[in-house]
Amino acid sequence: MSPPQTTSPSSAALISVGGSPEPVLLVLRQHRPAHVWYFCSAASRANADAIQARLDWHPQARFIEVERFEELGPCYRELRRKIPELLSETRVQHGEVLVDYTGGTKTMSAALVLAATELFDRFSYVGGAQREKGGLGVTVDGKERVLYQGNPWSQLAIREIERARDLWAGHQFEGVARVLREVAPRVSHRLRFEAIADLAEAMAARHRLDFRTAFTVLSRLVGRLPALFDGRDNFGLIRFAREVREICEACSKDIASVTFLCELLDNALRTAAQGRFEDAAARLYRVMEMQGQLWLSEMTDGSFTNGRCKAADMAKLPATLTSLDFCRPDERGEIKLSLEQIFLALAALGHERAKAVTLDLALERKSRWRAATEKRNTSILAHGVLPIGREGFEQMKTLTLDFFQFDLARESNPIPPLDPRWLE
Repeated sequence: MSPPQTTSPSSAALISVGGSPEPVLLVLRQHRPAHVWYFCSAASRANADAIQARLDWHPQARFIEVERFEELGPCYRELRRKIPELLSETRVQHGEVLVDYTGGTKTMSAALVLAATELFDRFSYVGGAQREKGGLGVTVDGKERVLYQGNPWSQLAIREIERARDLWAGHQFEGVARVLREVAPRVSHRLRFEAIADLAEAMAARHRLDFRTAFTVLSRLVGRLPALFDGRDNFGLIRFAREVREICEACSKDIASVTFLCELLDNALRTAAQGRFEDAAARLYRVMEMQGQLWLSEMTDGSFTNGRCKAADMAKLPATLTSLDFCRPDERGEIKLSLEQIFLALAALGHERAKAVTLDLALERKSRWRAATEKRNTSILAHGVLPIGREGFEQMKTLTLDFFQFDLARESNPIPPLDPRWLE
């Protein structure tokens, strides 16, 4: 962001007052704002009135007068209280305000900059080409020089980037998008901030398992990113966006897949890391079911899809299955299998891992499988009122490790940390 120019229109000027009136008059005469907001002490109020009287046009004056002008806290609080009132009253836009912090005590100037950087982008300071006391004193009248500068906060947005990074690490992607969109109009790389906000919204949709929305957002985004980074991908952002788009596209289909299975596992780990153990356990339960459905589809030449065999595919089923009582068609001529029935069917077909499940189920009350799944089935988000908690989630996690050999030590397709360089 380039510093504001002297010709930039200013509807209002927020000026700290104290000492010589000449620097303040110089700034005001250059911009001739319709509103002048004087930040002064009781002692310097007379100076502000004198400055207002010397202007050859008639701006509307308002005074922010502070009593404890040598204390940073009171000065800052009064500015933070008054500035929003002035903006609302005058209907001046944030971008039309010039903040000059030349006058007043050092504490008043510090408070003014501190408060104004949260709201405004245009600042000025009157220095001098010539000063008294060998260059160390006050500016010699007639030798003033106005220095215009942008808001360093707007150029760097360090605090907001750090906040977005922390929210991203906690998988609070909606919060990331909100923070970046709010700050985007005030930074030099606005389009990059908006692009990463889009990425965060896609990650939010992905995290809530809304893969079609995530795919739509990412499809638009990957077309824009190369131009924003001059075709370079030094920080892996473009590659990551493309990879996630492929994952979300695969998960948008109507049938289970290995990609979908891995995504659910990753999602369960991220959800548990947020302390949402009810949701995380529900995802692991679906993972166990989906893995069984995928195995059953493989062993029946695709006759079963998502644990269901339609009437048109009944003829392809092996006799081993059709002889089982729970594999009888319903009134619509379809077979729908529950979680346990899927593994009983697989065991009947000779699937080794499914056999281990059926041997455990035969233990009845001592069954580890049933102890874990029943805890989930009686949880708040299933059919009961008891929270599953960390213990219940860990119990299901151990079950999936032992019976499926899933690698739950890390995510298969991890979401990398938000890299501040994406926004530079």
